[in-house]
Amino acid sequence: MIGGVRDRTTEALLRFGDRCKLILKAAISIAESNDKKELGDFDYKTLVEKLQEAGLDKDPKMMLRALERDYGIIETTYKSTNQHWWRFINIEEVKEAIGDEIEDPEIQLIKIQANSLNLTELERKLRFMLNKPVLSEVDRALFKKIAFEELNYVMEVYRKASMYEETYDIAEKVKSILTLATRVSMKIGKNNAQNKANDLLDPQKEPQAFLK
Repeated sequence: MIGGVRDRTTEALLRFGDRCKLILKAAISIAESNDKKELGDFDYKTLVEKLQEAGLDKDPKMMLRALERDYGIIETTYKSTNQHWWRFINIEEVKEAIGDEIEDPEIQLIKIQANSLNLTELERKLRFMLNKPVLSEVDRALFKKIAFEELNYVMEVYRKASMYEETYDIAEKVKSILTLATRVSMKIGKNNAQNKANDLLDPQKEPQAFLK
């Protein structure tokens, strides 16, 4: 078996479709309401009853066998002549895979684009510049690249992320980054003004000023 439980669950969902999803969601529901897990997370009898309530009458045995043997999503914990219990290898990853599968494609795209920008690293760079007593020419060149290249992509993601509740945290992260970038740009502006003032006050630089 290749990949983690989340990846294997995604593969199973792609192969078996809605029926697989319904069976997994029913099993998760049973597991989460099961206070006593001595035998396992869910059993065959309760699962069948749950599926029948949802209008799915087809026997889930073959699907459960595939989820256990082919995909390693569940495993048998107890089996007798009249009972069969399973447990999830990692129920949280199964829930995440089901959530990914039903997530709006636009939401998925925003998250993909935000991850590609590595916002945490961008925030770290800006904080580093802000905390430095004096910014070097290398720092200024890096900030120029951030301002003219990276922030354009960041703003594009922000416009989309601010439209959805599911990506609100991304929008807030971008706002924090823009605040930091503004403070760094103000710091550079102050440094430039200070350097110009120092040049005017330096008597050795006065002749050069007249020659310009």
